[in-house]
Amino acid sequence: MSLAVFLLAVGWPLVMAFLLLFKAARPILWRMMPLAPLPALVLALLTPGPVLVTGEWFVLGLTMGLEPVSRLFLIFTAVLWVAAASAARQWMREDPRATGFGVMFLMAMSGNLGLILSKDAMAFYGAFALMSFASYGLVIHSRDAAAKAAARLYIGFVVIGELILFSGLVLAATQAGSLLLADMRAAALSDLAVALLLTGFGIKLGVMPLHFWLPPAHGAAPVPASAVLSGAMIKAGLFGILSAVPLGVVSYGDHGTVVMAAGMVTLFAALLLGLQQTGAKTVLGFSSVSQMGIIALGLGAGLMTPAAWAAILPVLVFLAAHHALAKGALFLGVGAWAAQQGAGARLALGAALLVPALVLAGVPFSSGALGKEALKAALAGGSPVWLPWLTLALTLSGVATTLLMARAGALLWLAPPSAPRTRPEALALPFLGLGGAALALPILWPVLDPAMAAPVRTSPPGALWPVGLGLAMAFAAALTAHAQKIGPVRFLAGIMAPFHAFSTQLSSLWALKRRAARRTGYALPRMLERHAACWRLGQTAVAALIAAVLMIEVAASQREARITTPAVQMFTQPDAPGIGTADAPGHRQTEDHHAPREPL
Repeated sequence: MSLAVFLLAVGWPLVMAFLLLFKAARPILWRMMPLAPLPALVLALLTPGPVLVTGEWFVLGLTMGLEPVSRLFLIFTAVLWVAAASAARQWMREDPRATGFGVMFLMAMSGNLGLILSKDAMAFYGAFALMSFASYGLVIHSRDAAAKAAARLYIGFVVIGELILFSGLVLAATQAGSLLLADMRAAALSDLAVALLLTGFGIKLGVMPLHFWLPPAHGAAPVPASAVLSGAMIKAGLFGILSAVPLGVVSYGDHGTVVMAAGMVTLFAALLLGLQQTGAKTVLGFSSVSQMGIIALGLGAGLMTPAAWAAILPVLVFLAAHHALAKGALFLGVGAWAAQQGAGARLALGAALLVPALVLAGVPFSSGALGKEALKAALAGGSPVWLPWLTLALTLSGVATTLLMARAGALLWLAPPSAPRTRPEALALPFLGLGGAALALPILWPVLDPAMAAPVRTSPPGALWPVGLGLAMAFAAALTAHAQKIGPVRFLAGIMAPFHAFSTQLSSLWALKRRAARRTGYALPRMLERHAACWRLGQTAVAALIAAVLMIEVAASQREARITTPAVQMFTQPDAPGIGTADAPGHRQTEDHHAPREPL
């Protein structure tokens, strides 16, 4: 495979961004926007094994390629960009700044795809910087006060992060004696180099306390940009750590302790901060911060215990794909929901939003539950001191995510986000496609790479009680907030209203029965009086019938007496000893009756 194929996958979005500057080409280019990441997706799907290509003509040489980890990253990243580009084509239909958004969107796409394909430090850093700086145009797109504040915060963190990352890559390349990321990953880097790399990539990853830029940027950017910011671009930080840090080679106990502690804090501090937000997209941004805390737990364990890294790596890649698809679907779903006009359509899309929300929370058999269960099993090979705390944090993360999803869902109805006037079904299709991919990820993952999917395929389905506990806590919090808003007296009156209504209906029914019984009591004597003659006739007939029955009984008893006497005498035994035939009167009468008379 030649280098031109890789350059096409990275350069095609850049060519489209350049052509978008020409007014005559804009209509066709906006229609072709979903095809921009297609070369990269085809390259990833049709590359069966590791590939490495070089170009000596570049300034310091150019090395690009694919191996199992980067191939899987490229697949789910390209899928997310396809869905986001499909939504952007409709979202920007009537926006006066659509051209600027499209150019920055395509440049950020090229940088994101390029860093995954790059295998040397210089190309990787150039693609990483292109993605980061182009995303500034996505955050500031609306030009309102919130967007400008979020963009200032974002660009500040980008500049600081790029400087730290550049220093870390230069130091790592010097110590490894090579610009290739694989050589850096195999070398025993110093603590300083690893610390610089973790900090530079950690800013993009959004782990606390390096997260401040992330939620405001997600809230200010248009919905298609928020989807790729959360689903694809923050995964660039994870991919950079996997590509340049010597995980599984050297133990960095202090770094691992710091990263794991930051991950545990991130998991639950993001929950407390997210529940205080007043916008659904901002809450989803804090949910991304919380989910990156799960990733940090695995990274910290790998830094501390190199022997456990072989089991942790495939699980982290799966969790990255899970979060990219589910969170991208949630952001696109928020935009599709806001674009709907009728209450019925919004209710249907709200029900569809439950699918990626529950997947992200970790209902049993979903990618969220399988990924966390597989990570628990992988962490068993790490530090036994941290293992109980890490297991507890991973289990309770389902409660935290459920609460954040409930908060985001409530804000959709309480404070609906704005959306442009466009075709609602055109925005719903990318959301539904991405949500379906998130739901089917446990089935698709073994097809993409059976070896990488082995830890997830053999993991238990997960528990339901964290999600159930989160829903119960969300319901209790909603009731408490409602009671505080309307007052305890009205709240209790509202709760008791159904019981009062039932009591009132029961009393009304009892009163109706009493009135009916009273009317029947009043009418009964008059009815008896009207039918008295008929009753007397009826009584006479009954008396006559009784008399007739008595007469029949008397006649029958007399007849039975006449028939019974000879029948009883027939049972007398004439030959019995001590009893003569002459002593039987009946016998004598019978003989006299049959004897011939003497002649006179």
